Amino acid sequence: MVLPIRATTAAPLPAMAVLPPEGTIGEWDAAGAARSSQQTPQPPPPADRFYTVRKGDRLFRIARRFQVSLRALTQANQITEHSIIRPGQRLRIPSGSSKAEARQESLQSPSELVETALSYRGVPYRYAGMSSRGMDCSGLVARVLRLHGVMAPHNSRQLFKLGTPVSRAELRPGDLVFFRTRGRSISHVGIYIANGQFVHASSGGGRVQIDSLDSGYYAQRLVGARRLP
Repeated sequence: MVLPIRATTAAPLPAMAVLPPEGTIGEWDAAGAARSSQQTPQPPPPADRFYTVRKGDRLFRIARRFQVSLRALTQANQITEHSIIRPGQRLRIPSGSSKAEARQESLQSPSELVETALSYRGVPYRYAGMSSRGMDCSGLVARVLRLHGVMAPHNSRQLFKLGTPVSRAELRPGDLVFFRTRGRSISHVGIYIANGQFVHASSGGGRVQIDSLDSGYYAQRLVGARRLP
């Protein structure tokens, strides 16, 4: 006896979902077909700005004004932190500088101390002076430190008690350098710049100027250096 064969109909396989292409957004129906899609918009990179230097400007003040780091500002203009800027000079203000890095730069950073000290170059030497009309060595240092919030004494021997001692090999910009120019006690002080140079109010030169620690006179009389916190 032969049994009749019943025809069977296979159930249709469920359609496979289709994932949206990478990098697109839009609505997708149950079958995976895109109803609408568009490319993720990419914002254009910010453009650099430019600033024309005015009388009295300092690099660290310009950096702080535009919320960029001093390092980024100097690198963008291929200059150093100690470069002299002049009225009318055009500076590039970098757009990619980190604002967080700019905020981390202290208002009392060594670079700012050096910049402020260098701004007094050419001021006449005046014993016991502490103004732009005239200043002596400790007057220059005390004035610079006070402008940055440190109530420093107008006395080289008292200044030698501030901060922590550092060796000649460890000198960094902003460190104070001390000398014995007469007698056995501290009698002269300046602010270290970089590359063996320091700025000070020189009685011999008659003004605030830059000299080298390697020169015979100062090399023989250097007795120590201090770093402020």
